Amino acid sequence: MDTQKNQPDSRTALLQAARDLIFTRSFEHVGTAEICERAGVRKGSLYHFFSSKEDLVLAMLDALMDDFERAVLVPSLEGPGCIRERIDAFVQAIHGFEAAVHRESGYLPGCPFGNLIVEAGTYSPGLRQAVKRHLDRVAGHFQRCLQEGIDRGELPAHTDALALAERWLALMEGILVMAKVDQDPATILRLGPALHVLIGVSGPHTTSEDPPEGAAGGNA
Repeated sequence: MDTQKNQPDSRTALLQAARDLIFTRSFEHVGTAEICERAGVRKGSLYHFFSSKEDLVLAMLDALMDDFERAVLVPSLEGPGCIRERIDAFVQAIHGFEAAVHRESGYLPGCPFGNLIVEAGTYSPGLRQAVKRHLDRVAGHFQRCLQEGIDRGELPAHTDALALAERWLALMEGILVMAKVDQDPATILRLGPALHVLIGVSGPHTTSEDPPEGAAGGNA
């Protein structure tokens, strides 16, 4: 039986094993026995911490979102600089995040949240709701960054930050799909400047006189 001392380590190992296996393959094609073997724990340990494989994956998504927020979203979007500089920092950060996985596993996963919703979203309401919650959290970071740009006069005052954040998320998901198709992190850097056009900061200088491309405003 696992000791109390080893319980936190076993849980962490299970989360990491699930992450490594499912992100480089799929939810459906990875079984609990393989996850336990990868984690170095008995199968009974999994059910000590999680009621099911789906419960394990839900906890794994929570941990992934925390890591993504800490490694990518906060340092890039809440750092110094104008909105264009923050977008560039975001593209560089997400490139680094994906490139690290690619180096470690030999596989570029794209967006793990998007992968999971495509595979399991139609038959698992729990996974679908979890993915939506996490993507909404990502969009919330985009929205706050955009709102700061509006408040500083970098974007027009009538820009709809929520609508533009959703478009930012959609474009980023598409870029990650293309990077996955290419199996090349450099695709993120090549396509990332499309965010400049979407948000309206593609020129050498951004003013608040004209609405940015793709920005939803109340005076359309």
